[in-house]
Amino acid sequence: MNPLAIAVRSKTVSDTHVGIGRSWRAHIWLWYLGVTGVLTALYLFAPSIAGNRPLINVLGLSSSIAIVVGIRLHRPRAVAAWWLFALGQFLFVAGDFYTYSFPKLFGITVGFPSPGDALYLMVYPALMGGLLILIRRRSPHFDRPTVIDSLILTIGVGLLSWVFLIAPNIHSNELTGLAKAVSSAYPLGDLLLLAAAIRLAVAAGKRAPAFYFLVGSIVCLFATDSAYAYALLIGTYNHQLSYDAGWIVYYLFWGAAALHPSMRTLEEPAHDTRTRLTQLRLALLGGACLIAPGIRFVQAFGKSDELVVIIAAAVLFLLVVTRMAGLVRQEERAASRELALRHAGLELVAAAGREQVHAASIFAVRDLVGFDAEVQITQTTDDGALVVASTAFAARSQLDRELGEWLSQAGASALNTRVADVPAAVRDPLRLREEDAVLVLPLMGRDEMRGQLVVSSPELIPGDLVGSLEALAAQISLAVDGASLAEDLHRRRSEARFRSLVAHSSDLITVLDAEGIVKYQSPSIERVLGYTTDEIEGTHFDNLLSATDTPRLAQVLTGIGQGNLDAHKIECSLKHRDGRWLQFEVQHTDLLHDEHVQGIVLNARDVSERKAFENQLAHQAFHDPVTNLPNRALFSDRLQHALTRSQRTESIVAVMFIDLDDFKTVNDSLGHPAGDTVLQEIAKRLTDTIRPTDTVARFGGDEFAVLLDGVADSQDAADAAVRIIRSLERQIEVDGKQVFPRCSVGICLARPGTAPSDAEELLRNSDVAMYMAKRDNKGSYRVFEPTMHERVLERLELRSDLHHAVKSNELEVHY
Repeated sequence: MNPLAIAVRSKTVSDTHVGIGRSWRAHIWLWYLGVTGVLTALYLFAPSIAGNRPLINVLGLSSSIAIVVGIRLHRPRAVAAWWLFALGQFLFVAGDFYTYSFPKLFGITVGFPSPGDALYLMVYPALMGGLLILIRRRSPHFDRPTVIDSLILTIGVGLLSWVFLIAPNIHSNELTGLAKAVSSAYPLGDLLLLAAAIRLAVAAGKRAPAFYFLVGSIVCLFATDSAYAYALLIGTYNHQLSYDAGWIVYYLFWGAAALHPSMRTLEEPAHDTRTRLTQLRLALLGGACLIAPGIRFVQAFGKSDELVVIIAAAVLFLLVVTRMAGLVRQEERAASRELALRHAGLELVAAAGREQVHAASIFAVRDLVGFDAEVQITQTTDDGALVVASTAFAARSQLDRELGEWLSQAGASALNTRVADVPAAVRDPLRLREEDAVLVLPLMGRDEMRGQLVVSSPELIPGDLVGSLEALAAQISLAVDGASLAEDLHRRRSEARFRSLVAHSSDLITVLDAEGIVKYQSPSIERVLGYTTDEIEGTHFDNLLSATDTPRLAQVLTGIGQGNLDAHKIECSLKHRDGRWLQFEVQHTDLLHDEHVQGIVLNARDVSERKAFENQLAHQAFHDPVTNLPNRALFSDRLQHALTRSQRTESIVAVMFIDLDDFKTVNDSLGHPAGDTVLQEIAKRLTDTIRPTDTVARFGGDEFAVLLDGVADSQDAADAAVRIIRSLERQIEVDGKQVFPRCSVGICLARPGTAPSDAEELLRNSDVAMYMAKRDNKGSYRVFEPTMHERVLERLELRSDLHHAVKSNELEVHY
């Protein structure tokens, strides 16, 4: 198998196992509640095992086991708290086992108080220790409002516990001192646990499922223990299973809190530590404060005078609470508006342009008034007003002068009224609904009104909110002014940067009108062409052009005004102040319809050096570097053109292939520089000997070729060959040495309608003729004949055969 496929498969299997493991961990608490719920139902309702003490002990022990498993699975940082919880749950089960299961198993009687009660009472320190650790981690800083709220609720509930549970046990004449202490310790411990749960609940922090399981478990324990203790006091307890159901729920909820993945959130500190007086919290605090009057009311029932005092006190308390709640709500709304204004200020300061300022303004207004409000921002113009931002319709809508004047008057007086009171001529353009209310605030800028903020909402905006909106309008005005100043500064910097770039550019930037007159000329023309901008601006641009390039400018001017923004390039020559003509590449763009340009933009770049370099490269590609004569490529091209032309004019084309005889001796004796001098002199003599219409080329080494275009016959070509041979035989003096060059010339003629008609074949034939001339007699010429080619082929084949015979040892020597 492919190793890559094995790796991919292994990773897939690994990811699958990880996914299964995570899913199992995330849902283990559901399995725990499901299994223990079935066992609880059997304990409560199955006739054969209803009230089975070992079963309830198993359910209780499952809570400790679940906490240990939760510690292993989720690894909380506050691990000490959860180990204390596991210990507390185990002590509870141990006390339950000793008090109820142990007597049935061994047939003994357990009195009160007993070691089982000691185990029960040790539960409270263990659970309280764990809860205090969680509270400390969840609220690392002292929070006075939360502590006060917790004390109010705890004291209120504790008063009930004192009146109905603790005090009756203390005053009981049937109990010993130790029994009274133990009986009072149970509700007191439950009350302390409830106080810790209340402190955990009223503090800020994340409320995940584990939080609700834990708090619910404590509340269930408190309620069950209180009901059990009260039943003992009044003598109604008869081992009802309903009490066992409460304790079982306490067990299971605590175990589920440990197994749930959110158990780690119980120790995470809150990000927002502000204490809010919600309606639920206010109701709980008020109810807790009314517990004492309520108890007194029950105790004084039948005493009319005392009842009136209690009821009056309770009513006065509720009225004061209601009034204070109103003040708190008002303060919260003010704080909320202040926070919204602060956030709006930050957003407006951070806005990079007008659009972002408008977007931040609309969001801030809706954050203050409500997101069902419609917001419009207008800008005062000479023609009326312009809607620059709106939630009701598209922005950039122009409003007439009459509506602009109404907005200015309404903004000056900070109009806040019903839309029904607004003229219809105003409602329709602004799309205001008749059942809404409208508020118009001014947007000032530099001691004058620059626009208006129009807000419409279903309800009339209250006065305190109008003040906040006025402050927001002032912030919007400052932000708009800041954005305007930033845009102006950016524009000025851009213009200054553009002017600097244009002034120091190596290109010429010219703007022409439709007639070709220069409207603008960049200062770089003085550096490039030597003119000043004053000399060029106001003149016709074609004054700088050569006569051959003037039609190109006319063609550019002919195609203007068609809205074609594509740039096109032309090449032309521009005259320098000193009279030189320079080559330029000009890119022209029609911007006549652009309000910022209104002209044809020419961007001219000097390409004289590039053109000269291109010409130099072209010359080097087709000329010999030593003699400056055409090379083989250029000669072949001219020869092909001559052959094509000869077919049309029925003229004769002759090619002479020239090879210098014994030229290697010059290079070997005098050196290559001397040889180059000889070659240059020979090239000059060849050029002087032939006609101006003919072509001389060097093929490399000591080989030259001459193209005679339009000779009369073979004799005419032979006469030219004789002149060349005699011209080259004259001595040449090089470094004090005399050199007498000789050459062998091969001639091939191409007549109309006869072969050869191909340049390469003609060169090959002339080379064959030169070879024959060199073989027969150096310093002579030969005219190509077809038999020459056959002899050359025969000689080539003979040479090949002899070479093969020598290698194959096929030669025999006969004397």
